[in-house]
Amino acid sequence: MTTEPNAVPCVERIKVGAVPSAAAMARIFVRQALRTWNLDRLGDDAELVVSELVTNAVKATEAASSALGMYGMAADMVVIEIAAHDDTLRIAVEDSSRQRPALQVVDGDAEGGRGLFLVEALCIRWDALLLDNGKVTWAELPLTPGPGA
Repeated sequence: MTTEPNAVPCVERIKVGAVPSAAAMARIFVRQALRTWNLDRLGDDAELVVSELVTNAVKATEAASSALGMYGMAADMVVIEIAAHDDTLRIAVEDSSRQRPALQVVDGDAEGGRGLFLVEALCIRWDALLLDNGKVTWAELPLTPGPGA
């Protein structure tokens, strides 16, 4: 299936456990969907974005579950959705935490904390939508290269 502007949206969803390996599963899921849609050219950027969003979701889910005394319960899940429509590829990750993601200020020696800076640099836009039982953090990549690309 090839996606073109104004074509019927291509959408895939997967639910995975909120565990450290979730980011690796998300990268494989995204790569396979993009290959099916003939959008392989977006693979590297999309894998990086989904990896950062899922990593943040897993950390947020662990924190929310720990605060409720439920760490490690089977109900701790992350839902990943990828959708290509019009001129964007939207990657959305749902988790059980209502804590909004925020850009972190980190010093040069920090080993982490730069994920959302990468998402912001690669994507047209990103945000989070609070739900009754958690949130969805989403980011959009352009389907076509911009000027000078």
